[in-house]
Amino acid sequence: MDKGLYYLAVPYHGSEEQQAYRHELSLKAAAEFLRQELHVFSPIIYVNQIIEKLNLPSLEKRRTIVMPYLLDFLRVSKGLILIKEEGWQNSWGIQQELNFCQENKISVYTMNPDQIYENLTEILSYPLGQNQINQLLEAV
Repeated sequence: MDKGLYYLAVPYHGSEEQQAYRHELSLKAAAEFLRQELHVFSPIIYVNQIIEKLNLPSLEKRRTIVMPYLLDFLRVSKGLILIKEEGWQNSWGIQQELNFCQENKISVYTMNPDQIYENLTEILSYPLGQNQINQLLEAV
């Protein structure tokens, strides 16, 4: 596992209750990664407040402005960590991020929400192979 910045992917859109849960999940995960001396960038924690300030009129406009911004963070990351929270297969953003990783040969790691408090260094020791990334992309 390489030290450095990792990109934390968690689905976001859904009901208000789902969004609140996913925000909290991202916050807990980012805190636990930091506690274990691993650095992550979590778009849900960081970007949603910026989107509110921009007052963008539509989902399409938000995607057009925000996704290139997020992909710049992903480009300089050691890898993408996908927390396989319910709904990840239907997430437009996660699909974009996984495609970007595949095109740019960025490592991808997966974990379930209940693994947040496990040995995260161990989880980051096993990046997915190309076939496994293809299977993820087929699922979205």
